[in-house]
Amino acid sequence: MKRYIVLALIALVASGCSSVVQKNFKVFVDPPDADIRVVSGMELKEIKFRSPANVAAEVPKEPALAAKAVLEVRRDNYKPVTMQLGAINDGQTLNLKLEKIVQNVVRYKLSYRLVSPEVSDALQFRDSSIAVSFTVGDQSFQMRFENRSAADIKILWERAEYTDVNSQPHRLMHSGIRFPDRNNPLPDQVVPSGAALQEAVTPVDKVFFVQQKKSYDIQLLFPIDNDIAAGLKGKVINIFLPVEVNHAIIPYNFKIEITSSVKEAVKG
Repeated sequence: MKRYIVLALIALVASGCSSVVQKNFKVFVDPPDADIRVVSGMELKEIKFRSPANVAAEVPKEPALAAKAVLEVRRDNYKPVTMQLGAINDGQTLNLKLEKIVQNVVRYKLSYRLVSPEVSDALQFRDSSIAVSFTVGDQSFQMRFENRSAADIKILWERAEYTDVNSQPHRLMHSGIRFPDRNNPLPDQVVPSGAALQEAVTPVDKVFFVQQKKSYDIQLLFPIDNDIAAGLKGKVINIFLPVEVNHAIIPYNFKIEITSSVKEAVKG
């Protein structure tokens, strides 16, 4: 009889100790790198993860506490997702797709003109040696360069420089340079007589490596995504492009003025 009482007491103690259900599951989120918050255990402790994540959690058996044991997934500009841990199976893999929040995004449209070496609303310049035209993009300058001389021309990229609206200088690179090589000395670029080339020209320090994506990205040339851009009208930038013709170096300074900055509302 005593033996049965002891066994019953052991079962009762064991039942009291297992007041939670252990669950292990995986969480994958689209888009990745979302914040995961888990409220777990009898004390409803908060545990934080970054997706993708392997989650170990405890679901209280007591209904009132179980209702508060949740998984919450958040990411900026997306609607959060909340699930009760009790609805997740042990060993399950969750693939959650977050819904993007549609909102009005601030964006400014800028207009430009070349003011030196000559005035040009089309951002074009030509002399007896070269013909150059620029298009200002969000992240880079698109440049068409033509050699009009009778000799080969070298563009001296290592000496080229961009001066921004705050009069700060920056090294320049062109689209023929690999991003990982951007901080190395840049070789001269030879343009044969009568030939033309098209390059995307970018400030070197605008290029950065995104660890999460394992790839490179380029920052905006101007803060067109916020109201700082409202004050850009009348500001001047400069692209210094030295070239060598017949062993003589010609220092071209292309001064570009921002002639207007117009606020637009677009859906994000």
